[in-house]
Amino acid sequence: MIRAATVADLPKVVSLFHDYYQTSTVPHEFDDDRMLGFLKERLANQQAGLLVAEQGGQVVGFALLYVTQNTRDLAPQVIINDVFVAAQARRQGLARQLMTASFGWGRQHGAKHVSWQTRTTNAAAQPLYDQLGQRENGWIHYDRDLTD
Repeated sequence: MIRAATVADLPKVVSLFHDYYQTSTVPHEFDDDRMLGFLKERLANQQAGLLVAEQGGQVVGFALLYVTQNTRDLAPQVIINDVFVAAQARRQGLARQLMTASFGWGRQHGAKHVSWQTRTTNAAAQPLYDQLGQRENGWIHYDRDLTD
């Protein structure tokens, strides 16, 4: 089952974020309290949406969504920033359900487009993503760390 996260779900989502980053090709460590506060603040201020996948009464996945603006459409656009399903719950359609629920969430928030990206090394997710959206060519993604 996919549903909107509640504040009570956030500690489990924080735990899942650890799994998410540990299995990434770019691992990342974070402070649990800071992550918990970050998520609480984003949800309280309606700066983000958080959907969870539940199986057997346990939260086993999530999708973190942000609304931005699209100057081509002159309308909101949703960015699926993070999607993750715990290893024991994979290959059961939960990632697809999280993605399609994200599209519905976007419609509810007036978005004309939903976008997401994945690393080139994330070959396991690409067949699903290819079924759900159009792969864009001609763009190169850049990132600058502003902490230096």
